[in-house]
Amino acid sequence: MKPSNGDWEKVRCKVAYNVTKPGRAISLDLRCASDAYKMSLSANIEQNETQLSGNRFESEYRQGGKISGTNSDGLIEARIEGETVAALVTIRTKGDHQSFVMEAPGSWLSQVTIELNKDAK
Repeated sequence: MKPSNGDWEKVRCKVAYNVTKPGRAISLDLRCASDAYKMSLSANIEQNETQLSGNRFESEYRQGGKISGTNSDGLIEARIEGETVAALVTIRTKGDHQSFVMEAPGSWLSQVTIELNKDAK
């Protein structure tokens, strides 16, 4: 992650997905932490054809908002809006790997890049 007033900082993340309506809706819980930062994000997202809509809430900073975007062939491009932040999010999924990039110009957290790999169980 890159705070607007600092250097890149390494974070550790875990995410849990729950399919609430197969092929149409998902909920997720994402938890990330670094030495100086902690984030706990939950979201509910529905899909109608390629269109996405939903809501999200970050409990550490008590910020919520709407999610809208598209999902096509393993590429999600979305906009997150709330009272104090607007961000563009790109998520790419390929096999057991997922990359997440959020850009929020003007926000205290201007960019977040997360690489996730599914644990083998």
